[in-house]
Order: sequence, then C-alpha cells, then structure tokens
Amino acid sequence: MIRRREPGREFVPNLAPMVDVIMVLLVFFLLGTSLELVSQGILQTELDPSSGPGGGAGVEINPLVRIALADAGAGERVRIYVMEEPLAVNDFEGLHRFLLDRRRAGADVQSPVVIGAETTVRWKHVVKAMDAAVRAGFTNVQFAVSLRPGSLVE
Repeated sequence: MIRRREPGREFVPNLAPMVDVIMVLLVFFLLGTSLELVSQGILQTELDPSSGPGGGAGVEINPLVRIALADAGAGERVRIYVMEEPLAVNDFEGLHRFLLDRRRAGADVQSPVVIGAETTVRWKHVVKAMDAAVRAGFTNVQFAVSLRPGSLVE
C-alpha cells in the first residue's frame, strides 16, 4: 500500500544541524589562522649594517621648520627663533611673513613645522606661533618637548 502525501502539508528540512556544522567550521578556521594585525602593512627588510647610526649622512625628506620660543621677560615677552637663528622681526606677524615667504619659495605645506617653547613661556605665545604657521598655509604643525629655560637666550 502506497501512502499518499497530504496535499496541504509541505516538507521543511530542519536547518539547525547545518547551522551547527557551519559554526564549527568557522571556529575551526578562525583558530587555525594567525592574525598579525600589528605587523600588517609593514615591509620587513634587513638593512645593511653600515647604514645605521654614524654610517652615513642623514637624509631629511621633508624640510623641517623649527620654531623655538624663549622667555624674554617673566613669560610676558618672548624671543622667536627659527632654525636656531633669531627672527629678524621679533613678533608673530614677522613669523607669519617668514613662513609665508618660505611657502612661496616652494616649501611643501605638509612639511613639519615644529614649535618648541621654554617652560616659562606662556601658552598664548605658543598658540600665536601655531596660528602664524596655519595662516601661512602649513598643515603639519607639531609641538616639541619643552626647552630648558635659558637654553636659547643669547
């Protein structure tokens, strides 16, 4: 005797065992891989030992602009140095003009501009130096570790 299917009933397979198998495979493959996210994208190379410190002249790809602010009067006045030389016009408008001239001469706007200040220099002067660099069009303005008081005073 052959059983006939009832017309209103459909067969639906149970998917729970298949989901269990897929999860076990996923866990198996995740545990079997090594995730080295830290070193990803870093080119591992072995350099010539003579290229280390003292092995040759250092190469600076982006010309660095160093601005130092030295205390010139109990923190209220400041002496501005650019590339270890005193700025000819010792105000922040003169610093802006110097940086603008440097940019017009072909300096890359991504070139680092590093501002360092003695610990006794007020923050308003550091902010004014940063503003001068940003107004001149430089976009990579950085702050250096503070200088020792009196290290730049002539």
